[in-house]
Amino acid sequence: MRLLNGAIVLLALLATLAGYWQEKKRLATIQALAPSAARDLYEKAQLRRERVLIAVTAVLVAGAIAALVLFKVQR
Repeated sequence: MRLLNGAIVLLALLATLAGYWQEKKRLATIQALAPSAARDLYEKAQLRRERVLIAVTAVLVAGAIAALVLFKVQR
């Protein structure tokens, strides 16, 4: 059990570090660009994030509906 807990903590640490490095690289890229190009890059990334959130929300809604249907069918 301690090994499993250690592995979970290690994975969380690695995920945090990867996110930090990715953000650091993104900020360096934005600072190297001209203001108009940086704004375009930001807007494109924002649109991509919104699409991902819409997709995640759709999957969660579909899962909730499936759970409700299965709950009602098994009664």
